[in-house]
Amino acid sequence: MNVASLPVILYVLPVFMLLAAFSHPHWKRDALALGGLCLVYVTGGYAALILLALSVSLTWLTLRLSPRRSERHPHRTEIWLYAGIGLQVLLLLLARLLLGSQAVLPMLLCTLQGTECLSSHAAHKLKTPPLHSFFCYQCDMTRLPGGPVLSFPQYEQVLAARAVSRQKIGSGASLCIRGLFQLVCLSLPLQTVHSQIASGGNVQTALDAAAMMLTFYLMLLYRLKGLAQIGQGLGRMLGYDLPDSFDTPVMADSMQDFWARFLIPMQQWTKRVLLPEDRKFDAAGYFARTAMLFGGIGLLFGRGGCGMIWGVCTAVFLTAERYRRQKRRFGQLPVTARRILTAAAVLLGMGTLGSRSLFDAFSCYRALLCINGIPLSDRIGYTLGTNWVPLCIAIAGMFPLRQLLPEQNAWGRGLRAVCQPVTELVMLLFSYAELLSRYLRP
Repeated sequence: MNVASLPVILYVLPVFMLLAAFSHPHWKRDALALGGLCLVYVTGGYAALILLALSVSLTWLTLRLSPRRSERHPHRTEIWLYAGIGLQVLLLLLARLLLGSQAVLPMLLCTLQGTECLSSHAAHKLKTPPLHSFFCYQCDMTRLPGGPVLSFPQYEQVLAARAVSRQKIGSGASLCIRGLFQLVCLSLPLQTVHSQIASGGNVQTALDAAAMMLTFYLMLLYRLKGLAQIGQGLGRMLGYDLPDSFDTPVMADSMQDFWARFLIPMQQWTKRVLLPEDRKFDAAGYFARTAMLFGGIGLLFGRGGCGMIWGVCTAVFLTAERYRRQKRRFGQLPVTARRILTAAAVLLGMGTLGSRSLFDAFSCYRALLCINGIPLSDRIGYTLGTNWVPLCIAIAGMFPLRQLLPEQNAWGRGLRAVCQPVTELVMLLFSYAELLSRYLRP
């Protein structure tokens, strides 16, 4: 069972949402932490729950038992820090072996937040928090499925700035509906389409390979975006303002800009922990850290060696782009050309990340060379033809279409006020219809 299932949407999320809403303000974070644990258990079973509890407990113990820096043993603190981070990574890899890529997202969030806490504590920027507060910080239901990565001080600021209003409740419900629609009606059908295209050596022509890359990218985008918006909507209905996780990645004009738009909290975490902006640029060090980050992401979301190769290639692109900016080499292309080149580079990377093996990745890139022709093959053409509705909606959803509605006059604001609730009502009905059909399907 995953987050996009009828029992989770109808029972788990509403029950703990109401429990947090009607409980005392001091106990709201406890209700959200219990909801996060229940969500992990429902989606991953006892294995996911035990691994998550181990990750949180070991991180707190490392913070609590970390030795102070001394002249006699100057490197003891660093050794303790790297040992704690190594335990987090080891538990994350174990979770990837035992669980699926979607169920491992809570472990990834806890690992990133735990790593930042360990680094801040070693730099004397963070005191050891109480176990209760740290547990609620790591297991928050509004962020655990795929929400933003926050530092512990940011988490405390979000709690302190809590304010409930009718406008926040309405916008939070709107975010939940849109996230549910993206997760259920776009990501799940596109996952089925991608598996049908990528299985059995179906990729033969150039358009077959392009369809495989595009469907995998859209499936990944709407899965992560849907999970993030559901959590953000739940938090906003309770009065917590969580930061956005996406900012129209299709409008990016460079690889750096794409990853900054695709995962905003991850990019901010990278600046805080892995690649601080005040550090002098070193190409080798930048490549090593970027390859470690994206190699790990590829290992979690890809298939073994394909994911790691994708991570290393992405690190090469990012390092070359950063080096070009540092040295101010080559002329600046027009914005439209840079956006097209960035989108092409991202989709080419999806050919490796979405392949089941290195042989399938090689076959995909071989098909892109038009060796077997350009048009769609009959089987893949039939698959895309029978799923053209979610595919077209997913492609249109990548662009900022809501900005096309005018806001300067009363007519434009009225049109926007009418279109939004009608669209969200249709999204909600289609989402529950799809959930019910999948639940009743044998």
